[in-house]
Amino acid sequence: ARGERLIRQAYRAFAERDLETLIALADADVEVSTVTGLLSGRTEPYRGYSGLEEYMADLASTWKRIELQPQQFNPLDEERVLVFGRVRAWHERGFLDSSNAWLWTIRGDKVASVQVFADPSEARRAFTDEG
Repeated sequence: ARGERLIRQAYRAFAERDLETLIALADADVEVSTVTGLLSGRTEPYRGYSGLEEYMADLASTWKRIELQPQQFNPLDEERVLVFGRVRAWHERGFLDSSNAWLWTIRGDKVASVQVFADPSEARRAFTDEG
């Protein structure tokens, strides 16, 4: 699917900390809600291109290293794809390896939003029962 290709590019750009590519893939009003944001004390999602920049800065200060491993792509409708996978992250205080889910919204070939669920079963319930 077209959305899946775009999302895979975004994961790759994330892995390479390639802000330019992320900005190119994202809508100007992109919104990103992540665990990193919560750990950095944010209550609001990262918004827009400046938000992506802040997100990258927060990532660098929160984690020594972080890897996202998307494994399963589930298109929900024309705009949304629910991705299940794992996050492996190294922190001063230890190592995290947990399953994760991301809800991507794609509009007109751009990433409009990404929402992270640290509890995939919650995401699965929320989105597979909505039909």
